[in-house]
Amino acid sequence: MSAHRSNSPATLVVSGKFPEDQELLASAASSLSFGEEEGGGEITVVLSSDAPVAGKNGGFDAGAYMEELRARRFGRWMLWSPRLASTQDLVVQNSSKLPVGVVCVADVQFKGRGRSKNIWESPPGCLMFSFTSQMQDARKLPLTQYVVCLSMTEAIKELCRAKGLPELDVRIKWPNDLYLKGLKVGGILCMSSYESKVYNICTGIGLNVDNEEPTTCLNAAIKEVMTNSPILKREDIMASFFNKFELLFEMFSNQGVGCIGELELGGIAPSSLPARTWHHMPMRLPIAPLRAAPWHRAAAPCRATITRLRLTSPRRLRHLTRGPAYDAFRAAIPRGLTPTGYLYAIGQDGQSYVLHPDGNSFDFFKGLLARTSAMAQDDPVVSAQWLHQHLGLHDVKVLDASWYMPEENRDPWQEYQMAHIRGALFFDIDGIVDRTTDLPHMLPSKEAFAAAVSALDIRNQDKVIIYDGKGFFSAPRVWWMFRVFGHSKVWVLDGGLPQWRASGFDLGSNINNDAILKSKAANNAVETVYNGGMATTITFQAEFQPQLFWTLEKVRRLLLSEKWFRMYLLDYSNDIELLGSCKRFDGVAPEPRKGVRSGHIPGSICVPFPEGLHRVGKHDIPVYDGSWTEWEAQPDSDYPKVTATAS
Repeated sequence: MSAHRSNSPATLVVSGKFPEDQELLASAASSLSFGEEEGGGEITVVLSSDAPVAGKNGGFDAGAYMEELRARRFGRWMLWSPRLASTQDLVVQNSSKLPVGVVCVADVQFKGRGRSKNIWESPPGCLMFSFTSQMQDARKLPLTQYVVCLSMTEAIKELCRAKGLPELDVRIKWPNDLYLKGLKVGGILCMSSYESKVYNICTGIGLNVDNEEPTTCLNAAIKEVMTNSPILKREDIMASFFNKFELLFEMFSNQGVGCIGELELGGIAPSSLPARTWHHMPMRLPIAPLRAAPWHRAAAPCRATITRLRLTSPRRLRHLTRGPAYDAFRAAIPRGLTPTGYLYAIGQDGQSYVLHPDGNSFDFFKGLLARTSAMAQDDPVVSAQWLHQHLGLHDVKVLDASWYMPEENRDPWQEYQMAHIRGALFFDIDGIVDRTTDLPHMLPSKEAFAAAVSALDIRNQDKVIIYDGKGFFSAPRVWWMFRVFGHSKVWVLDGGLPQWRASGFDLGSNINNDAILKSKAANNAVETVYNGGMATTITFQAEFQPQLFWTLEKVRRLLLSEKWFRMYLLDYSNDIELLGSCKRFDGVAPEPRKGVRSGHIPGSICVPFPEGLHRVGKHDIPVYDGSWTEWEAQPDSDYPKVTATAS
């Protein structure tokens, strides 16, 4: 038998809050089975009223539990077994047959489940149960285990107060452990599957109630303070948990995590006092850099090298001698969670860190952390994974800066309304421009740019992520515009919208009135400034950086001077046969813009567009804003050109 080490079938005792609940569950339980890994073993189902051992000899008392249960959705259907391989496996493998909110409890487990597929034996004296829930919003899914952890810590505290017991200071050790007096007393495992537009969640919880070995337990901590006090019972703890979880889960599902927590320093801190809930606070977490993994050029052009960080032991940190290895270590203080469920921390260097588990990370013994895809000030790009992890933070603003060549017959504004990264606003390259010239999308004045960016609800302290519909085409233009006006906290999304789609991340298909109003307000703000008016609200202060901006006359002056210099022209073509050929540069392929000859400024070097996506080790290269469009329109005698008809 798979469910036992013996050949006897597994016994499941069915209970319900009300008789009809018991009947419903008994009908569903009659078809339960173990998976192939468990040998497909038999299951014997009996009603609690027909089970002579239920609630006796230390067994879980269903009647006492149901009497304390006030929750209506969760825990009202219960499966109990005196001995079971794994409550988690049973519920996961049979979730489609069971009502949502069902709970399975075992007195003893001999194949308990944990993170990274860890398996262990759970002796009597532990509260071990698994239950089901559902969620539709994928963005909230990673934070579900935080709601579970918070529900359990608060439930234990409330239960202690209700029984007149010393309050147990149970805390959360991210991402899934419960600690008491610096020792682990419990763990939580959330698993999910997707079916019919709904995420089916199975949550397993293990809590040491009565076993003082190998670390400590809840009742031992109570006895240390009050020798003759009554003890906590598993039935009361589970009922108190579901009473609290149902309340918090309902709030979380309808209103988001903000209703049970508060934004603090860009992360989500638990409700009331963060220090009361998080085991890490105010402890410093030493993190050490791992060797950076370079990206292959052919697979991911212009992708930045990412430095990963892991948590290391304080003992190892103390034994490091001063030098490069010592200086590489940083200490980060957790401040809460990001909206995607990762740990948000502030390093001793003042930088923000978003950390995620690395393998057995934050395992009871290893405790490793890995820093998520880093976003360095001197790196021009961020990955889709980084943006997905940080999307929704109050200081991360996303802009869709799509723009297409005229012959493509594509409308970027219409495409933005049909599909865009959630929360992104539209940056109109043809609208946020210099209104005093007929040249296309020229750089606006700093006053006009500040007014437009302010209308898009962007502040100087915000991190701005820009993408376009092609991957790397028009987004770098807007990246440069932010930099030329003094904003260094700006990055291009690596691969743009195509990479976001390929990564399987969600897209918004409808935009609200606020997004439409802000995008239109940005264009109107530019018009207002050029008409001599003043913008109503300015949240962004622009500081022009002249070293990044070259004019027509500066290029001509340098071209005619004796000083050696070169200008790099990125040659882009939609024709795959022309990519890398520089035919437009040589003047032998037509220019897609009407009335403009193809060719180049003398002394320029052709850098085909795909090759230009790879970093060349230089930063803050100036841009000639008028580009070939402006230069080609000037008299050949004063502004020499290399074309098919002139040289």
